[in-house]
Amino acid sequence: MTGFVLDPYAARSCPVKTLHTFDPTQAQPEVPLDESLHDSFQGGSDFRNEALTRMLAAQPDAVDLRGHRLAGTPREARVTATLEAMHRGAPLIVGGTLPEDREGHRIGQPDALIRGDDSPGGGPGYWPCQIKPYRVREKQLGADTLSTSSLTRPGELSVLPDARYRTYREGVLLELAHHWKLLETCGFASGRLIVAVVGDDRSRDGSPTLTWVDLTEKFIRTYSRSAGHKLRSPLERYEHEHRFRVHVAETAMVRTGVDDPPPAVRPIRVKECEWCSWWSVCRPLIDDDDLSLRISKAPLDVRELQTLLGLGISTVAELAEADIDAILPDYLPLTGHRDRSEARLRQAARRARMLANGVDLERVSVDPIGVPRSAVEVDLDIETADDGCVYLWGALLHDAAGTRFVDFSSFEHLTPADETDLAVRFAEWLLDLTTRHPETLVFHYSDYETVHLRRLADRTGHPALLAACDLIRGHFVDLFSYVRDNFVGVDGLGLKVVATRGAGFAWRDEEPGGLASRTWFNQAVDGATPAEREAARTRVLEYNEDDVRATSVLREWLTGMDAAG
Repeated sequence: MTGFVLDPYAARSCPVKTLHTFDPTQAQPEVPLDESLHDSFQGGSDFRNEALTRMLAAQPDAVDLRGHRLAGTPREARVTATLEAMHRGAPLIVGGTLPEDREGHRIGQPDALIRGDDSPGGGPGYWPCQIKPYRVREKQLGADTLSTSSLTRPGELSVLPDARYRTYREGVLLELAHHWKLLETCGFASGRLIVAVVGDDRSRDGSPTLTWVDLTEKFIRTYSRSAGHKLRSPLERYEHEHRFRVHVAETAMVRTGVDDPPPAVRPIRVKECEWCSWWSVCRPLIDDDDLSLRISKAPLDVRELQTLLGLGISTVAELAEADIDAILPDYLPLTGHRDRSEARLRQAARRARMLANGVDLERVSVDPIGVPRSAVEVDLDIETADDGCVYLWGALLHDAAGTRFVDFSSFEHLTPADETDLAVRFAEWLLDLTTRHPETLVFHYSDYETVHLRRLADRTGHPALLAACDLIRGHFVDLFSYVRDNFVGVDGLGLKVVATRGAGFAWRDEEPGGLASRTWFNQAVDGATPAEREAARTRVLEYNEDDVRATSVLREWLTGMDAAG
């Protein structure tokens, strides 16, 4: 069946969206589904525009076609302009529109096309590039499969040692594989099958960089009926997912509403439901006690849930009563794509029992928790802006003189130099404190603070920041590691969950949260009036102070448990 096309997001998105979209018996949502809007809401538009602007500025012969979209130019004319730019061999094409592939059911508009090796036919060849506001690589000693390039010289690739692609970011690779197939169809795919992601992986000068991935490299772990799991390439993953979406669309298009067979897929609550315009259609089709709906922290993935469904388990009540040992022989062979598959199932079953019994937080250890204590203690928490800059280092100091909140903050748009200056002020304060009181302990919750401290030290090489990093091993205490080793939370083990439901702490703000604080920071910087800016500034500082006070209350609670024996 020809005549329909899928966009680049289809292969990476919930297939139920494809079902609803092509089902003629299903009313379409009032707000059209646009997956690209989610990236925009997450800061993607600004990040994308900044990166593209820098790429264009460094390429005098680049072609910028974004204006055609903004002007509402008909698609045919946008395709023609893109093809003309590729025929000319432009080094960089931004905002292009590739020809539809009706036979392959594809349509797409990559963020950028970068001139690469010639196509197999000898003409200009291109590599597709997508821009995302998150990091896509991580350290792996000895790895050498990735390449990188700068925004100013995107086509000059160099091997990126000791780094690998973050497999949970495979979604953008599926988008790029979609665009690659479109380039192949129109004859402009490079002879070398690689694609680029501009992510928030920065060079030493703080600039985003391009990460180049070979679409044929097998590094994504997937389910295999014969072997339990198998490593597949991004291109293989894309082709499998795209074929399935085509199948879902084809079976949906023939539905009449009368004696239709069961649809190819059924709704399962996943992360993207939060912003999907089809949620109002899917929600009534999901049981109120459905596992995907009620277990939201460390949730089982779609294959794990489908495997349980095949074993007759779809609700919290059913999993709470299930004999896990009895179902494992049938369950494990079908979930080998996940590491620790058995442990994940047992954790989900524990959470199901907690939900069934109305328990929020449960201790799982019997030995002392053992949080270290000292005469001088600091509770530390940072706040970051939309671009990831740390604009506030908040510390609650406890010593012989009492307890007081100290902040190092700047409520303005920070340059990399500004961010460094602020971090240095905090580091010098901490270094002075530990010099005078070598027994000082610094408590934080998870590694967010230490990651940013090390990032700034690595980027700048500033002596104070390097010295502060040296304190991490002997003076910093991650409270989350103690909570993680001793508790299970039905809604996870985030600071707000554990501090409120375990230690009984209450934030002053009615809507406390890291994402909310970014909105408040923006208001503190760009608010319309001085009063609005001052109110937002106060709200951020009070929220940060409550975070460090929550950490303080939490460790007192943990210490009290040991004292109670």
